[in-house]
Amino acid sequence: MADLKKLATLLQAHRERLELTKAQLAQRAGVSASFVTYLEKEQRRPSLEVLARLMQALDLTTSEKRELVRAAGYHPAEELTPRLHDITEQLAELPDSERTELLEEFSRMIGRWRELRRKRVRHIVIPIAGWQPRLLSPEQLGKMLRPALEESALAGLSEVILVLAPGKAVPTFKLPRGLKVRTVVQEPQLGLGHAILTTHGVVGDEPFAVILPDDILLGEGRHCLRRMLALYEEYRCSVLAVTGVEGAADFKNYGIAQLGKLLRENIYLVKELREKPTRKQRSGLTIVGRYVLTPQIFEALQVTTPDKNNEIQLTDALNLLLRRQRISAFVYTEKLFRVTPIKMLLEQLIDALDESRPERLEQAMQITKEALQALTTL
Repeated sequence: MADLKKLATLLQAHRERLELTKAQLAQRAGVSASFVTYLEKEQRRPSLEVLARLMQALDLTTSEKRELVRAAGYHPAEELTPRLHDITEQLAELPDSERTELLEEFSRMIGRWRELRRKRVRHIVIPIAGWQPRLLSPEQLGKMLRPALEESALAGLSEVILVLAPGKAVPTFKLPRGLKVRTVVQEPQLGLGHAILTTHGVVGDEPFAVILPDDILLGEGRHCLRRMLALYEEYRCSVLAVTGVEGAADFKNYGIAQLGKLLRENIYLVKELREKPTRKQRSGLTIVGRYVLTPQIFEALQVTTPDKNNEIQLTDALNLLLRRQRISAFVYTEKLFRVTPIKMLLEQLIDALDESRPERLEQAMQITKEALQALTTL
């Protein structure tokens, strides 16, 4: 028999532990916010299907799931896979030949799912089709790429996929031993998410890593990607690097992550992601340009709504993926150098030239000098 009071107490406790509102939990589980309210007011008993979705959204442990199942009045051994009971009943009604055909297809799907789960990360995608890399010569771009390539080799990856702008020459660089390079062209340039999507034909149905080369990790930080790959092997979910180190919290230019449940030291589940938040939304940790992604990200990218600039943002696609898969975050605490966006310096230059005063002109000259230094030190 269901214990609705205990069920309500458990659901509320798990929701509050993840710092989710009722509406956020409802969105994750694919139910209405009012239904979650009814559950927490002891006015509803969820079906097995809905209970399974709620438990997935709350990322419960095995023992926590058993406790919730008992509180809902179900036996823990009952099948909690969504709609499985309905599917079994429908199969029983089919002719033998059709039932056999569907069961064989289901068996193939399970085999493919297991095969995908066993696949290791081999590819590393490095997008360099943005407007800032297009300002650099092949030699300068090669210098900026060098740390990313060395980091990829340290992580044990075997193939780099460079995403280039149309007509842009391949950067000049020395490739670390053990790495090979392939290139794809992003045309037109519709944001980072679109750049990742252009690599689908090369990556296929495999997990893969991403490095944004203008986030340069220094010292022990060069092993960040290697640690993230180990986390992927352990948890079999997408992994993001996030940071709060000094100088990295430039919220208006980066995506940010709200963290949920602590898995162990410096490892969390992601609760929510937001791309370039408004001033009121600037809390959390900024996303470092290091990702390990499951192949389902391609499906999410295909249905991601472009932003106001008609660009597909990877952060928005990850938010969609978060509804069906958990995503973990590795908190990066080592040294980080973010290449100053030249666009920001040029915007400052324009502002400085707005007023024809000697001190403003001197400021403009200084900004120009900084921009040139940023280019030549790459």
